Amino acid sequence: MRASLFSRSPLCVHCDALGLVALATQRDHVIPLAEGGKDDETNEQGLCDACHEAKSLSEAIRGRRRSA
Repeated sequence: MRASLFSRSPLCVHCDALGLVALATQRDHVIPLAEGGKDDETNEQGLCDACHEAKSLSEAIRGRRRSA
């Protein structure tokens, strides 16, 4: 799935939206699996390491707030 994603969309979608060019290195779920997202190509995007790390941190904080 990862190779297929990167061949279809080799750039980080978040960077691209900002007019930046960065290679996608992480297969990311747009809607996290823990929040009910599907593990298929309708719910995936390519992100660079920095964008993936920032998104994952944001999701972890959101998850902690829900649990509290």
